[in-house]
Amino acid sequence: MKRFSLFWQIFIMIFCVLIIPTSLFSYYAMDRVSKYSEESIAVSKVDNLESLSKATEMVLNSFSRNVIQFANSASYRNLGEINSYQILNSDFEMVKTAWEAQSYLNRLFGTEKMVQSCFYISEDSDYVISTDKGICRADNYSPMDWLEEETSEKPGLSGKWVARNLYTTQETEEGKSNRNQVAVLSYVYSINPLISAKGGTIVCNIYLSKLSDFLNPSRQAQGICYVLDENNNVICHPDKALFSSGDEERKIMERISAMKLEKGHFGYEEADGRYLCAFKRSSFNNWTYVATYNQEEVMRQAKEISYSAVLMIILAVAVETILVLLISYRIFKPFRMLFNSVKENMTEKMAGKMTDKEAPRNEIYYLNDVFEKMKFEESQIHDILEKRNSDAQRLHLREMLTGTLESSEKKENLEKLFPYEHFMVLLASVDGGSDLLRKYNSDERMYYFLQIEDLFNKNLNQEGYAARAMRFRSTTCAVVLNIKTYDQRKVASFITGRMGIFKEELKKILDYTMTIGVSSVHADIDDLNECLAEATAAMKHRIIAGKDQIIFWNDRINESQRYYYPYDSENKIINYLRLKKMDAIDQELERIREQIVAIEDISYDNVVLIYQQLIGAIIKALVEEKVKISRFLGNGRKAYTAIAEKDTIEEIEAFLKEFIQTILTYLEQSDEQKEDMKLYDRITSYLDGHYKEDIDFEEAAANMGISYSYMRRVMKEDGDISIVDYVNRLRIKEAKRLLQTTELKTQEVAEQVGYHNVQSLNRFFKKYEGTTPNAVRSLDKK
Repeated sequence: MKRFSLFWQIFIMIFCVLIIPTSLFSYYAMDRVSKYSEESIAVSKVDNLESLSKATEMVLNSFSRNVIQFANSASYRNLGEINSYQILNSDFEMVKTAWEAQSYLNRLFGTEKMVQSCFYISEDSDYVISTDKGICRADNYSPMDWLEEETSEKPGLSGKWVARNLYTTQETEEGKSNRNQVAVLSYVYSINPLISAKGGTIVCNIYLSKLSDFLNPSRQAQGICYVLDENNNVICHPDKALFSSGDEERKIMERISAMKLEKGHFGYEEADGRYLCAFKRSSFNNWTYVATYNQEEVMRQAKEISYSAVLMIILAVAVETILVLLISYRIFKPFRMLFNSVKENMTEKMAGKMTDKEAPRNEIYYLNDVFEKMKFEESQIHDILEKRNSDAQRLHLREMLTGTLESSEKKENLEKLFPYEHFMVLLASVDGGSDLLRKYNSDERMYYFLQIEDLFNKNLNQEGYAARAMRFRSTTCAVVLNIKTYDQRKVASFITGRMGIFKEELKKILDYTMTIGVSSVHADIDDLNECLAEATAAMKHRIIAGKDQIIFWNDRINESQRYYYPYDSENKIINYLRLKKMDAIDQELERIREQIVAIEDISYDNVVLIYQQLIGAIIKALVEEKVKISRFLGNGRKAYTAIAEKDTIEEIEAFLKEFIQTILTYLEQSDEQKEDMKLYDRITSYLDGHYKEDIDFEEAAANMGISYSYMRRVMKEDGDISIVDYVNRLRIKEAKRLLQTTELKTQEVAEQVGYHNVQSLNRFFKKYEGTTPNAVRSLDKK
């Protein structure tokens, strides 16, 4: 640099400081903008895919609702005992009933362009009712082998979607049969025998090609959308056959499976360019929606903007270069005077201390030395501050308590914090910790525990004692107490007194109490892990001792080798439950608690297991009695975990009483429902014997000991029919029999079944049979 003038030195310096950073920053900014554009586009594609998946599932749900609507319709129920094609064709009414069911299917699905076909087949029948082939024998319909496999499981309350190939046979003009293959998505709904004794299966077939068209409405060149099932098989793809997948799809499936995200996006490379993949996992049949786009196509506009920006940056750099030349020239004189002055001062101070080779050649080197020294000193100051403000000691103390500290250097640093020989650990746990976790968020809990740590440190750091408190788990705080001189009585008195003050101060900052477990004394810092185990065991003894206690560890805590369980009380509680004697159950639970408390060395785990086993025995007894516990208990797991969350035996007892009361309430409701069914049978029996008469419903209800409004409600809830409809159906059924088997006039038939005029008979006959009495008699004669 000695050969260059100061002007060029300043120019090069400004060029490096101004223009090069500007260029790099601009390049970085453009690169970030480009990546941000890619990210924004990718997010928008994910959002579009999510909207498309919701629309697709809405369409498919509409089809499944139509299937269930048919299963709940009168057309399905009227099929009755038609179990064979021969029986169906033997009676006109059965044929008519079957055609009504087929017409109902056509109304639901006949106009749907996405639906290939929909059919119903009963479990023991040999005929099929369908929208594409009408009513035909099952042998003449498409193969049903796949359906046996799909309906082999126990039917539930909802169906399932199955992607498959549908094979159909078509007759040609030459009389030959062509077998065609159509990819469909079938909704299989097995009618639960608990809902209908007839049972059977309804299948709705959706064209996969049309579903794919729905997923790809515009079929734009830059992207396609398809669906994967829970096993990563392709369900529908605009350019692929059913379930076939190439290398590209398999790579995408593996990438999505590895990400473990509900929705997201990623890029991947192919031979013909870079692609963007967006995906959305759906709880609907555990499907995954996938959309792939050509990255070049979707980023074309963003890249055009980036290229324009790059040209602008190049122009700006050229202008800046000219400006730097002008600025360097203008500021040359002041800088030269300054640097000459600096150089003279430097030369005077360093004269005689350096050789010619060691002396700096110009003032830039001197400034560089100055800045290097400042940087070194700044680094030292930063290290000192960081060391003082770090949480390393807290981390090392936690590792010492858990027995995972391995570094001897870290251990030596910890020993400096504790100057005395004896160690104890206090473990304080919030009473009702599960409620605290629900009430406060993590930041709020951290705030409260920082104050709790300060309270512990303030109360325990006294003469002859050194204490360090730290939050140990979500609702616990651990305190390491270092003692100069250990005297069992004095130390216990000191801890009890200081913790009493702590508890009073705790009330001012927190609405919860704390139970404190205290370990025995140990003479080595290496024993802190054992101290923590003892303090934990003492704290768990809260289940017997109660909340807001200070519990000192002793050899008897949790050391019992004997397991206790009240087998006699278990049998009594189950018998009282069968007899619905809640008072007796309460007394027996109180007796169990008294027996447990009387056992001096019973362990925490033993107490919890007693009550969990009691719940298990009760659930087992209910199952043996064929009580459907899932209706009010779910799988019962929540009851077990609820017991483990309780702090004291009194809380466990209260929970168990509430648990059993819930069972009794359910059993009483079940008894009421059984009584309603008996009453329903009495009502229908009365109507079956008196429908030909003028029934006074108010009087009939009074004779049964109920009100007319309650009588109507029982008929509607248990029979799904009104009283008037039930009577009219009986009358029309009898009238139809008389018309077909006797020569009675229509007026006489009306009077015999309970109608006062022919008009009423005609009106209700038309309503329930769809025709007139005369038409039925004429058809029977033919």
